[in-house]
Amino acid sequence: MSTRATGASIGALLGADLRLLWRDPLLAWMLLVPVGLGLLLRVLLPAGREALLTAGGVDLAEFYPLVMGGYLMSAPGIVGMIVGFMLLDERDARTLNALRVTPLSMRRYLAYRIALPLLAGIVTTIACYPLVGVVALPFGALVAIALVAGLWAPLLALVLATAAPNKVAGFAVMKVLNSINLLPIAAFFLPLPLQYSLGVLPPYWPMRALWSAGVGEPYGVYLVVGALSGIIAIVVAARAFERRLLRRGA
Repeated sequence: MSTRATGASIGALLGADLRLLWRDPLLAWMLLVPVGLGLLLRVLLPAGREALLTAGGVDLAEFYPLVMGGYLMSAPGIVGMIVGFMLLDERDARTLNALRVTPLSMRRYLAYRIALPLLAGIVTTIACYPLVGVVALPFGALVAIALVAGLWAPLLALVLATAAPNKVAGFAVMKVLNSINLLPIAAFFLPLPLQYSLGVLPPYWPMRALWSAGVGEPYGVYLVVGALSGIIAIVVAARAFERRLLRRGA
């Protein structure tokens, strides 16, 4: 398949995605949730800290990394959910049949479906994280952590589109996936190495890297493990999604 033909096919897919977002404004508006949440935390965290210090001498700043770990995963989670529902729409409408009569192979289609949420999740995370204004990170550290956190977006999208039998059931599946997205926050209260038990959940590793980077500790090993485990999980999820399409004859 020529580079020009591949580019044209990817352009057509991107155009179709933009039209879908235009027809379903709810999905488009959801992209602004990390922005709104970041601005809300920017106001609430300092106010809450001051109130707790005054009332009981409790310093909320000790828990800022905990809050920011959860916020870190909000952008990839939102992007993954949006793309996952787009995949469900395409699967349920059987529009993927068109792939069999176009130059675009299923593998290239999946590569596009993985790259789109990955890039969107990374860019959104880098743009939104500084909005909160606490647990500041050097730009290089933020980019590196965002790269690993962004892997959650295509993984969530693929799992949602594979596990949900239809779009209605997709909302129930999303509740489970959102719980998985936030469950690693519990590791903040566990001592090392016990907290590594939550490393089976991909969101743990970028959160762990953030907690270390925020206090000036080494964090590179967490990013390496997170990147490797995230890539492996995406490959497994992509194959499961492809098998489901073939089984359904989508």
